[in-house]
Amino acid sequence: MWMTIAYRWRIGHDADDVGQEERAVWHPIQGASVYGALILTGIAGVGKSTVADAVGRILSTAGCTTAVVDTDMLAQFGPAPRGWPVGGFHDELKCVNLAAVWANFRAAGARVIVVAATIDSVALRARYAASLADCEMQVVRLTAGADTVRQRLYQRDTGDKLERHLRALDAGELTPDAALVADFTVPNDCPAAVVAQDVLDRLGWSGLAG
Repeated sequence: MWMTIAYRWRIGHDADDVGQEERAVWHPIQGASVYGALILTGIAGVGKSTVADAVGRILSTAGCTTAVVDTDMLAQFGPAPRGWPVGGFHDELKCVNLAAVWANFRAAGARVIVVAATIDSVALRARYAASLADCEMQVVRLTAGADTVRQRLYQRDTGDKLERHLRALDAGELTPDAALVADFTVPNDCPAAVVAQDVLDRLGWSGLAG
């Protein structure tokens, strides 16, 4: 029997910034009583969703009940209400919806959730951590050469969306705040399954099963 659970969240933009020292601290999930959350972040076109799917396949095949979420699919909504900073409403909508989705996955038996998301500030990292209740969260930034990312963008995007992502790519370096978000980086310059296994090895999740 399935149980329907209702959630009510207030979408607001009054969260305080969280300092680096307040970030979630990672401990290996093996033998722990908590759940594991992996967030794959990076610029548009770096391959977050593709690698997230590959990580999910590896874990599921190993017997670890795993949920995979692409947060872009959680905020297909517009136009944003007035009064929000650029991107702020959709970031908040992603986090609110992720909290509800994770609750349902967890009720269905998920031990791990793998999330593809763009996180560019320590404050937004903290917001995602709050959305993933009872999870020990690790954030991994995927990287790739500019030519590789540009090719991926041309393969998947068109029009204004493509131009926006190309401008962001040409802008180059991360802001100091964005550089603090990830716990470590992994180059995404190999087949997705190879990169996914590299991520799992570095997390200490390779032995998750059953």
